[in-house]
Amino acid sequence: MMTAGIDCGTQRTKAVLVKDGEILATAVTRTDFDTNKAAKEVIGMLLKKTGVEPGDLKHLYITGVGAQTIQLGDGKVNEIMSAAAGTKKLTQACGCILDLGAERNRAIRMAEDGTIQGYEVNDKCASGSGTFIEAMARVLETPIDGFGSLALQHKKDITLAAQCVVFVESEVISMIHSNEEPADIAWGVLDGVAAHIVALAKRFGKVSDICVIGGPTLNAGLMEALKKQLGQEITIPDLAEYASAYGAALLAAEA
Repeated sequence: MMTAGIDCGTQRTKAVLVKDGEILATAVTRTDFDTNKAAKEVIGMLLKKTGVEPGDLKHLYITGVGAQTIQLGDGKVNEIMSAAAGTKKLTQACGCILDLGAERNRAIRMAEDGTIQGYEVNDKCASGSGTFIEAMARVLETPIDGFGSLALQHKKDITLAAQCVVFVESEVISMIHSNEEPADIAWGVLDGVAAHIVALAKRFGKVSDICVIGGPTLNAGLMEALKKQLGQEITIPDLAEYASAYGAALLAAEA
């Protein structure tokens, strides 16, 4: 049986085509201002890649912050359930999932049998999100794809005192004027973001077997900062960016 899942985020929309539980293809596009257009585009990309006909799809489930605005599909699934289902399939063991997004991060506590024990979501402040990292990359005039690599070249630790995005930006500009090295500033930004993310996980107390999913996993500097803040190794599964879309497709197969 073939099913598909779409994860519609504020910046990017991802889709996964699944047959009998295994991934056949993935696709991603920018969400922009039209979630339905983005959803149609990623499904079209999947079908084109695989040669599958629309009628061959048994079910299509939608998840993500934009799910409720999308008219495609025959089911919706909440972001906690889709993240848990996809990560469980992609990893061997996971005690806590850190689901990172452009504007929202989640920590999901998992039991040994793979059931969800609880979850935490970051507050409205954006200083722990992917959008914030992109804003700081613009201030440092660095392409977002290279921001993590730049941070890994740091020679010293810089702590950003501000918490609010607006004040952090002012602080970063002040550091630039003080001739601080861009790599050191970038590391300070990512270390601060990592601290916000880790604070979510710490609401559960001591956690182990931490798995990280979502688009920000592509930022190597952020992943290194996360390990530093957690004081332990983390698991980043293959196709971590697509974990929630994969989970939606898996849950669609159970319908």
